[in-house]
Amino acid sequence: MSNYLLIAQAESHRLSLLNSTTLDIIRHYDMPGRTAVLGTSSDKQYGFAIHRDDNFVSIIDPSNLTMLRTVGVDQHPTHFHAHDGYSVIFNDGVGSVSIFDEANLPEFTTTVVTQPDHGSALLIGDYLLVGYLRRGCVEVYRRDHTDILQIFDCCPMLHGATQVNDIAIFGCSDGVLLLKPDGDKFSAIKIDNPQETPQRVRVGLFATHPNSPFALGNFGQGLALIDTQAETMHIISLSDYPIKFSFDPTGEAILVLTANGVFQKISLTGDIQHATQVTPPTSIPKGPDGKLRPSFIVGGRSAYIISPDESLLVELSLTTFVPRQRTQLDFSPSAITFLNCPT
Repeated sequence: MSNYLLIAQAESHRLSLLNSTTLDIIRHYDMPGRTAVLGTSSDKQYGFAIHRDDNFVSIIDPSNLTMLRTVGVDQHPTHFHAHDGYSVIFNDGVGSVSIFDEANLPEFTTTVVTQPDHGSALLIGDYLLVGYLRRGCVEVYRRDHTDILQIFDCCPMLHGATQVNDIAIFGCSDGVLLLKPDGDKFSAIKIDNPQETPQRVRVGLFATHPNSPFALGNFGQGLALIDTQAETMHIISLSDYPIKFSFDPTGEAILVLTANGVFQKISLTGDIQHATQVTPPTSIPKGPDGKLRPSFIVGGRSAYIISPDESLLVELSLTTFVPRQRTQLDFSPSAITFLNCPT
């Protein structure tokens, strides 16, 4: 198995492919526009670069160091979700969903499901679940069909979506909405925000792990641990606002980079197990200033941390929590992801 890092450059329309062991740059890829979202296929073998302003999606195949293809999709592709062999993109400018079968890349299908909106889409079995920010609802369709099977009108200012196995989770201004399969339909469970939640504090971003029944969500100066089986939400307080968060490789602990530049490993009960300063402090989540924030991705037993202001890439051991190596880049990194592919 060969492992790679794919990094977007902030100053140009380029992606850089790096060897994850040596951190050497293997090659650059010229993109048709700015990469707004950088993700991977569900098996981590392909990189997806979403060029929201230019209505393109570029697919990188590191197995032969090529860009598989850049394809045109509908206007403003934004929300990206990959799971169980499919990568799904919601196109805000049209209100359509593009579905990529990862066994048949770069082919894809597109279905128009609504009017323009900022949406989130998940594919669960034969069902397409689509959530809308302005409409505050989730609609359920059969894949490749436009007839609405169900509508759940109970998620104001919906933003963000993920899934834990076949359970869909959507972020709402007043809590999270879980949709669980129930025969040939879905049943809804709403988990409300805790009482006395400050205004504008909510879940809108998620992280999951294939071995965990939990989902993680941002929640002001903390994280929401969502238990999809117990149907509960527990808030974990942090020392500062989370910039990026994920589960550790086992799925049994939390990794988080906060705005004060501290990278931490935290138990599911909120106990700090490790903490180390890895980047300078930064302002809290990206606002109208457009300032780039540090980020990280987990690969193997390492976390790879990018610091845009320093043009720096750091590999941190998740065993010792000590940096293994630091690499000065000749560009400012704006996003990072981890790829592995069979040799």
